[in-house]
Amino acid sequence: MKIFFLSNRNSCRSQMAEAILRNFDKELDIYSAGIQPVDHVSPIAIDVMQEVGINLQPQVPQHYSKFENMEFDYLITVGDGTAERLKIPPIKFKRKMHLGFHNPYSNSKNEEEIKEKCKEIRDEIQTELDYFYFKILKKEKAKSDK
Repeated sequence: MKIFFLSNRNSCRSQMAEAILRNFDKELDIYSAGIQPVDHVSPIAIDVMQEVGINLQPQVPQHYSKFENMEFDYLITVGDGTAERLKIPPIKFKRKMHLGFHNPYSNSKNEEEIKEKCKEIRDEIQTELDYFYFKILKKEKAKSDK
């Protein structure tokens, strides 16, 4: 099963989502990238993920074009706004989902506020992906194993 998380910058939410889902099942092929990626993963995202025992340090933001020739079972967009407002680049996928998580850097006054928002988003991502993995992916896998 191939899963692709897409965001604008690939520095926080998509990186957390990729790492959380990989933590559920290391046999899944999971990738993340950005439409306009930055050059590093957010240090705050690294810190809040470390708090739950997940290491983001080796990760590097990627540009979606690196994955244009692959086909994914799921394209999952993570970011502000609705799925209809997002401009999806030419990525091949069988199913698409949108998980709307706010940008923790928007309207934040200081680093501590950003960190608190990142923790909230990490926990929201954990909840959404827990449902996705245990209620959707595992059932699909069980059907295909029969």
